[in-house]
Amino acid sequence: MSDPRVVAALKPYIITAWSGHRGDADIPKTIREVWAHKFRPGRQKQPIQQSNVDIAILSPRGELVHSFDAVGKAGYGRAPEMVNRTLTQIRYATSHLPSSRPRISSRKLSLFRLPGSRTGQTGLRVFVTFDDQLMPAYRRPVVEFVPLNRHDWLPLTWPEKKRDVDASLLAKWLSQVYPPGVMERVDKVTKRPFAITRVSGTLSLSPQTPYGGERYAVASGRVRLGDSSDDDFSYSGNLDLVLTYTRDAPEVQTVKGIFRGLYPRTDRFRGTTRQIALYAVFETCPR
Repeated sequence: MSDPRVVAALKPYIITAWSGHRGDADIPKTIREVWAHKFRPGRQKQPIQQSNVDIAILSPRGELVHSFDAVGKAGYGRAPEMVNRTLTQIRYATSHLPSSRPRISSRKLSLFRLPGSRTGQTGLRVFVTFDDQLMPAYRRPVVEFVPLNRHDWLPLTWPEKKRDVDASLLAKWLSQVYPPGVMERVDKVTKRPFAITRVSGTLSLSPQTPYGGERYAVASGRVRLGDSSDDDFSYSGNLDLVLTYTRDAPEVQTVKGIFRGLYPRTDRFRGTTRQIALYAVFETCPR
């Protein structure tokens, strides 16, 4: 869905989404139609390879025009084949819309602007990627901007000598470090992903040799993250930060850093768990 060709093909449309399960009581009418066809009687007699994501194209009146499995049989799990198939299906649906069907733009897309502060407020930009070789979409980076106030920066003020920093004091932005999968870990009642609510660990913050007009410090340590579920789920990784300060003030000027960890992804069908690399990069914004 993030391929520029697919984005261009979808530009004439209003995009919305719904997440849930087949046993839910509040399934929208369109979703029921899609699933009635997808899970029709007798389908088990045929070899089927499918995902848990469907795409549906509706008319301006809200009527179902066409739907398809977002992954499909051909090229299952391979990005180029998935992109080509998605384009074919969208174009097919567009051709079956009423006479006022939208035109697919051939114009080049404008440059994408990274999320950031528009008001001059400082904060951290967080890039996250999940290196799941079986799920190409998870490897696409997700970018978030986390506004931070003066109080949020206090744990990282200039260290006159080496000292420890409680990682929980940095939870406001470390809580963004989780796999970018829509249904990775979802509350079955609310249908919302579990939020990262537990951050623990200790960072060692130490001053470095000044260079030019700036002072430098490095913070490193092991961090553990847990979500709001009741099953005590958690994962951990190494966090390394480089911070700059002016010569005459203790406040942080810039931060750049990286988180490298392992995330346990459980296959509920096979009953197995894979340890998958989870990466995050941090930078102050604006500088």
